[in-house]
Amino acid sequence: MTCAAMDVFNIPQIEFYKRKGALFEFEVVPLEKILSRQGTLNHELDKPHRVHFHNIVYITQGEGRHYIDFQPYGFSPGSLIFISKGQVHSFDVQPEIRGHVVIFTKEFLEKNLIHCEVDSLYRLYNQHLHAPVIPPRQTKREGIPELISEINREYFRQDPFAKEEILRSLLKVLLLKTERIKQSVNTGQKNTEWLILFGRFKEYLENHIASTRSVKDFAAMLRISTKHLNTVCKAISGSTAKQYIDDFLTLEIKRILVTSDSSVQEISFNFGFEEPTNFVKYFKKHSGVSPAKFRKTYTSLAKVSF
Repeated sequence: MTCAAMDVFNIPQIEFYKRKGALFEFEVVPLEKILSRQGTLNHELDKPHRVHFHNIVYITQGEGRHYIDFQPYGFSPGSLIFISKGQVHSFDVQPEIRGHVVIFTKEFLEKNLIHCEVDSLYRLYNQHLHAPVIPPRQTKREGIPELISEINREYFRQDPFAKEEILRSLLKVLLLKTERIKQSVNTGQKNTEWLILFGRFKEYLENHIASTRSVKDFAAMLRISTKHLNTVCKAISGSTAKQYIDDFLTLEIKRILVTSDSSVQEISFNFGFEEPTNFVKYFKKHSGVSPAKFRKTYTSLAKVSF
């Protein structure tokens, strides 16, 4: 897999690694090739790891479950799985599973894109709007299998002429077709400008959640009022800005608890809590269990489920 891991909180952080000679940050990899490398990488594929690029996994053979942010999602031949930059996920490593993994960075997709195409990215990778797995009956209806095959053929084509532009165009079609599928099952329409704003809010959370949990601070970063930020959050996620910040931080803590050996005290300090007791109270309030119990329970389940 063309990615490199780095150690932050001891959690496997998987960055996109541009292969020597590659001109752009896009890759298509056989799923079985990735799964066959279990045990040879510096992170375990069947244990949670965080990716810093976008993934689209298309299943051609085999059934199983893919875990995304601690939630299991079933898949079968024809399923299309979206894993967003920053999410924690784990593969179901089974020898019979086959498929294609389309890997790309946000920068690749946004290069030369027009406004509506950036909108599509925010909509498709927003877990508040859509589930991350599209079932086979819907992918078949939209011709997704043929489109994935065309992307695969173009990627491995020897002729380099206009390859980047063609791949970006094919990816655009894939995202638009996928969005059409999701729009057909989504009853509510979302304000496009608010989707963009909410996406920026999430990016600021990713970068600054360890230093502040203040709605006022994030509103200032976005150069909007706290009232407007609350309005946007309620419309997109169904939660107030404060609730969303708390949910976001709780999920980040869960990710660290499960994927690292850091002590509760270390994690509390790294997330800006002055006292570990306050950290424990905060996590228990928002998750229903103590950090130690969550880590023990999920680690035990992971050993069985994965």
